[in-house]
Amino acid sequence: MQQSDVVPDSIPADIDELGDCADDAQRRRRILRLSTLPAALTVGNLVCGLLAISYVVDASHDYALGNAAVAAGRIELAGWLILLGMVFDGFDGRVARLVRSNPEFGGALDSLADIVTFGVAPAMIAKALMEGALGFSEPKMAFLTAAFFAVCACLRLARYNAEHAEPTQAVTHFSGLPTPGAAGVVAGVAMVHAHLLAWIDPGLTWKIVMAYSVGFGMLTTMGLLMVSRVPYVHFANRFLRGRKSVGRLALLFFVMMLAFQFDLARVLAVAFVGYALSGPLSVVPRVLFGKRSEISELFD
Repeated sequence: MQQSDVVPDSIPADIDELGDCADDAQRRRRILRLSTLPAALTVGNLVCGLLAISYVVDASHDYALGNAAVAAGRIELAGWLILLGMVFDGFDGRVARLVRSNPEFGGALDSLADIVTFGVAPAMIAKALMEGALGFSEPKMAFLTAAFFAVCACLRLARYNAEHAEPTQAVTHFSGLPTPGAAGVVAGVAMVHAHLLAWIDPGLTWKIVMAYSVGFGMLTTMGLLMVSRVPYVHFANRFLRGRKSVGRLALLFFVMMLAFQFDLARVLAVAFVGYALSGPLSVVPRVLFGKRSEISELFD
């Protein structure tokens, strides 16, 4: 009787455990299936970054052979690839939320792709511009400056993931310049650098001034803004998400219509530079009239 009393009590528990395991396995398979599309978009972002790096390597070789025109075209194409990576990066999070995929896996994969496309690739583009197009004669300093940008991008992504339980969640403001914004500034310079060099006589010292501006000015400033606490607006979530009034949609269409009247590369370059400057300009009143503690919080 004792044995018969024990068996009925243990069998239902085992059946429940098996049922829970089956449900967990089915849930995992469903999550993996749903994660395919956003993961594919993230991989597209990664491939864009790898292709940009490949074009930069080829451009450096062309500069060494004296084929400056071919190298300039490759550098410009690398800048466009970074922008294409931004398109993939902008859609993967929205698709992930739409299909309710695993946020931990998607966030980790997204950060790995971002560090390549928005950290390493822009750093290599700037290094190639300094050494090849602008004739910067200090390769060690060019590498250290590019490495500083890449390291700041990595720190920025790590801090964002640590501060957000769901890395793909929609936010209206960023704390510090987002890595795509910093990469967009470098990509914009890459896309218009041939036009800028056409205005400059190679024998003038302005070419050296541009080398220092691209290297020490642009990369250092973008790196510091990424690791700062300067607030930046998330334009896509702030102005494009949700329902908008007819007047706001008409205004958006009007701005786009004006933008397409000019060269797209120059418009994008100016837009990214303006976005990078919008953060510091928004905190100017705090710097001028705020308390010292509020100012120090910008770089905590």
